[in-house]
Amino acid sequence: MCKTYDAIWRLSEHVKSNILICSLNHLKIEGELHKCSFSEEKQNGECYDGIITLKNAVVSCMKNEYKHEYEWLNISSKHIQAFAFKCCEK
Repeated sequence: MCKTYDAIWRLSEHVKSNILICSLNHLKIEGELHKCSFSEEKQNGECYDGIITLKNAVVSCMKNEYKHEYEWLNISSKHIQAFAFKCCEK
């Protein structure tokens, strides 16, 4: 497993927000971290190691005003350069 993936999941258990903010190169991605439980895996498909799934995600470019919204977005955690939860943002 990816260390970033592990860190996101471990920290998500201790923060007050489920909104994850990620940086990937010049992109900022913000969305609700989708957590699947064991029972959900059987009913709604599988959760995959190394893949972070965000609901209602907003992707914005830090260099210009580009912004796009996604109902669901899957991100390979190995590409995440930095992350924070919304409750930790100033």
